Amino acid sequence: MRAKSEFQGTVLVADDHQVFRMGLMQLLRRSLKVKRFLEAERFAQVVEHLQDGDVTLTILDLGMPDWSGPEEITRIRRLRPDVQVVVLSGSDSRKDILESLSAGAHGYIVKTQNIDQLVDRLRYVLSGEIYVPAILAELPPEFSEGTTSQHVTQVVQKTLSSRQRQVLKGLVEGKSNKEIARSINVAEGTVKIHLAALFKVLGAINRAHAAALGKQLIG
Repeated sequence: MRAKSEFQGTVLVADDHQVFRMGLMQLLRRSLKVKRFLEAERFAQVVEHLQDGDVTLTILDLGMPDWSGPEEITRIRRLRPDVQVVVLSGSDSRKDILESLSAGAHGYIVKTQNIDQLVDRLRYVLSGEIYVPAILAELPPEFSEGTTSQHVTQVVQKTLSSRQRQVLKGLVEGKSNKEIARSINVAEGTVKIHLAALFKVLGAINRAHAAALGKQLIG
């Protein structure tokens, strides 16, 4: 989806480093044509700024003062379900990523991304998608760190039924449940059952995560 010529609404930038906030705002003014920002250096300020009904996107770091954990993301979503929430963190920990996405974040971006990648990730979220970092596709959570990707693929191939692999393939291709059902000639409800099983086997927290894992596993 092509990005809008001008961002609509206000972006709330929450990070305890002033220099980083300033740099990010300058980037968003230039690349996404954002006109208005609110800043927060403590999580308490995030909650306060969310009273501004013009906020449509919140970009926040983990571990800022007053931050008690991923449940704060859930708190934001409950306060403002209409606001998109993106975590922009220096942590590439699987635990931090999964907990943030599970709590309701619309995306998790690691600060080591270059400028173009960062902007692309934000545009992806603004288009209505959930951005899941590629690092989560390297190994499903239930496998040990020393397990090779080849072994993971072998294990998954043995675990999944042929029908589940067909459903996973459709998911990777971006098909809806109805489209997957039509392509493999089953009921849409059956697809939903297979997806639930796939999520469990892959350790996926949502549809986007399962697709990212599946892309690595089935090529």
